[in-house]
Amino acid sequence: MVFFSKVTLSSRRALAPLWRRNDGFAAAEFALLAPVLVLMYLGTVEVTRAIHIDRQFTSATALTADLVAREEELGETQAESDATLEGILNSIEHTMSPYDTTDLKLAIISVKASSDDETDTKVEWSYSHNGHSAPAKCSSYTLPAGFVDKGESVIVVESSYVFNALFTAVVPGMSGPMTLTDKSTHSPRNSCVDYAGNQCLLDCGG
Repeated sequence: MVFFSKVTLSSRRALAPLWRRNDGFAAAEFALLAPVLVLMYLGTVEVTRAIHIDRQFTSATALTADLVAREEELGETQAESDATLEGILNSIEHTMSPYDTTDLKLAIISVKASSDDETDTKVEWSYSHNGHSAPAKCSSYTLPAGFVDKGESVIVVESSYVFNALFTAVVPGMSGPMTLTDKSTHSPRNSCVDYAGNQCLLDCGG
């Protein structure tokens, strides 16, 4: 019995330094926290990208409406007018750099109010870029009350952009592509923006 007591005592003395050592705790704690820290970092990257892309996308939409509204005449024919608009939109795509513009879609719409009723607003002409839906000529287009006076027109740009997260598979909440949408409206610098030499006349056949 005395022998076992001596052995136990000597074993405790030998192990005592090991019990007092804690230099492995930091490594264990880091191993537990590392995945969480990585997820937080990747999440921050995604949120920052999303905010930056949204700002540039909003800027591109507003700039498109502003540039088109500055034009007095887009062209004498539909082909010339479309070429002018496409040139504007190609330059607009550079405002989205360095992000991919494959999924940037825009529709430019000229909306005109009736000379008899400012609430009767119809599409004077429209142009689609990269597949964005655009209303047909003479179709009704609702504008906010009091937005235009009788016989006046306004340039409307509708846009959409697909945001693709880089770390969809690892960051919780990033479940796939997210579609951003925006709309910007500008009054023409001149009385209207002439398209295809129509002298800003809206003829809807009565």
